[in-house]
Amino acid sequence: MNEVPTIDLAPFFEGGKSGRLAVAKEIDQACREIGFFAVVGHRIDPELVARTRASVREFFSLPLEEKLEFSRPTNDGRGYVPVQGEILSATTAYRAAPDYKESFSIGPLDVGTEPYYRFEPSGIAFAPNVWPDRPRELGDNLRAYYRALNSLAADLMRLTAIAFSLAESFFEGCSGRPTSALRVLHYPPRPNLKVDQYPASPHTDYGTWTILHKRPGLTGLQAESITGQWVDVVVPDGGFVVNLGDLLMRWTGGHWLSTLHRVVTVDDVDPDGEISLAMFHQPNWDAVVYPFTDDVVQRDAVAERYVSGSLERSYHGVMTSEFVYGKYRASVTPGRG
Repeated sequence: MNEVPTIDLAPFFEGGKSGRLAVAKEIDQACREIGFFAVVGHRIDPELVARTRASVREFFSLPLEEKLEFSRPTNDGRGYVPVQGEILSATTAYRAAPDYKESFSIGPLDVGTEPYYRFEPSGIAFAPNVWPDRPRELGDNLRAYYRALNSLAADLMRLTAIAFSLAESFFEGCSGRPTSALRVLHYPPRPNLKVDQYPASPHTDYGTWTILHKRPGLTGLQAESITGQWVDVVVPDGGFVVNLGDLLMRWTGGHWLSTLHRVVTVDDVDPDGEISLAMFHQPNWDAVVYPFTDDVVQRDAVAERYVSGSLERSYHGVMTSEFVYGKYRASVTPGRG
């Protein structure tokens, strides 16, 4: 498959068994062949998306000195990260210069006092969020968007179970208190890039599902097909781009692909730069992820994306917190924490 399909989720939400199965089959095909697809009929309020994007753009338009007030000296995945503060390709066999983008991230909103939220092995999963003073509505919009997208990700986990003929509730026991993260990004327009530098360097995502909102059309996002071709990801009007991460590839025994992707510069750019809203769904921090099937697929083309001997080349069980946050820390530019 050398294109990213668009899948209508409406039959899933309409409740009929045949409709839910049909959507799951479409997702299954896309995930086996390229690991990316776009969704429409998702029931996410377009006004919420528009409000969130507007407030995010306003935040990134603030002076750098003000944005830096909402960063952290430690690598806990919260707050503001400036341009060239991250190298996503550091988690793969690729080598690139620091990424030419800036970002702001939040994590779980409903952090309780039970031991689950306090145990040290949870890593940075429940680090306190940072809430900028300006724009005033940014915090409320990010919180509402986080909850809405986390709910959509839970539906995608149900569709995953259906696709593999598992009980629809199969993942609920290890995803009931997810450690999902929302990262909003700004790609400055027409950057003067160094050699081997990208707006976002080649990488795979780390968790289960990534749900990305970008403006419609071509924005520079590309996915690598299993045959090694870079495929432009076309964003449908009113839709989201979805891809699976390393944990879900491991869970499915390699039948589904965690696809290498990148962001390159394009001619038709927003004069104020590109805004992306990326929701990264991740299961409970203590979930141990290993294949739920004995029929494990080893793909040489996938193994080549990683350094020799890395965990992605085997399917031993890994704990979510150690796997995901180890990869995150590897991507942070030296000097940030």
